[in-house]
Amino acid sequence: MRNGERDKADGVVGLARETADALGQLTVQHLRLARLEIKADLRTMGLRAGLIAVLAALATVGYGLTMAGLAIILDGGSKGGIPLLAIGIVHVVGAGVGILVVVYRLRRLRLMNATADEVNQSLAPLGIGTAAKSTPGRASHGNGANP
Repeated sequence: MRNGERDKADGVVGLARETADALGQLTVQHLRLARLEIKADLRTMGLRAGLIAVLAALATVGYGLTMAGLAIILDGGSKGGIPLLAIGIVHVVGAGVGILVVVYRLRRLRLMNATADEVNQSLAPLGIGTAAKSTPGRASHGNGANP
């Protein structure tokens, strides 16, 4: 082999080695991002689960107050049970609405959103992943076939 051909072969091997190293570093960075995002998502989900538990306890107290007020009203017809009944109903309804709002927010939470976006952006130039399929300017076919 002549020197020019050897230099060219070494250059290609060097470029391939640099590309492999860069892909390895990119993978490590994606894994670090995923780990950080999992921690943040778990923290968010834990806080919301804790809020649901507190609201469920509040609903339970409200239910108890409602039943006590109802029992007093049914027992003697006394007006002393009306405030208990009203406060209990407010607690049950308020906690129920709160739980519905928190559950709705939990369902809307996209787990590992940033990591998925970054991976798709990294794979798009290679023609791999969902980002490559949804790039602007590409024709979209209903059957999923590529043009």
